[in-house]
Amino acid sequence: MFRFPRRTIAVGSIRMEGKLLPKLEAYMTIPYPKPLFYGEASDEYPAPFLGYAYVPGDFPIGLTEERRALSAETLAKFLRTLHEFPVQAALKCGVQQDHRNLTDIASRKVKLEGFLSKLVEHLSPEESGVIEAYISRLQKDRVETVNALLHGDLHFKKMLVNENGIVSGIIDWGDLSVGHPACDLSVAYSFLPPYARCVFFETYGGADEETKLLARLIAVYIPILILMQAVDDVNEAIAAEAKSNIMRALSD
Repeated sequence: MFRFPRRTIAVGSIRMEGKLLPKLEAYMTIPYPKPLFYGEASDEYPAPFLGYAYVPGDFPIGLTEERRALSAETLAKFLRTLHEFPVQAALKCGVQQDHRNLTDIASRKVKLEGFLSKLVEHLSPEESGVIEAYISRLQKDRVETVNALLHGDLHFKKMLVNENGIVSGIIDWGDLSVGHPACDLSVAYSFLPPYARCVFFETYGGADEETKLLARLIAVYIPILILMQAVDDVNEAIAAEAKSNIMRALSD
């Protein structure tokens, strides 16, 4: 599988992936696209590019809650070992540190309110009500900074599952970054049903209440961004999955 950057801003990510992804092999408990071929800019193509090992699987769209629960330990073990990777080693490979200001809850809350106003006609009254009530309950402005190596954009479009619906691949590592682990732990809320979260966090090694609060917020925030894009693209399947992720994240 080859990736060719189409924008100048993506060139740095390609170079960073080429340096760091091979170093993650000992920390990976789920298959991922390890770079095998390195292409340099030339007259034929004006940017560096990478060729990766192909990771088979399907996107986890429309899975039952029971099948999702089967991946609780798998995802937790994956994130536990990924987050153990030395932060300084990642930074030396060009990984950005908290460039999205993940711990700033107040600004993300304001953005969510704006997004919701744009999406109201694409949500049912019940869905809008649940999201509005959640936003109104967010009283904390910021959580304490914690640093770990992150996948950085972990959601259903970056995950693959096998024929049994169990997560079998994590793809698209262009958002690798150093920041709060809650960014990745958001999958406990967006992907897993409520009853599987205890197993997830026990396997991961625990998480404090601030981390869980931020993880749930990101589990709502990212699918709302995906929903907005799906609406623009008129992609009903992705829109339905994004809404499912949001409602699951807000279920206890």
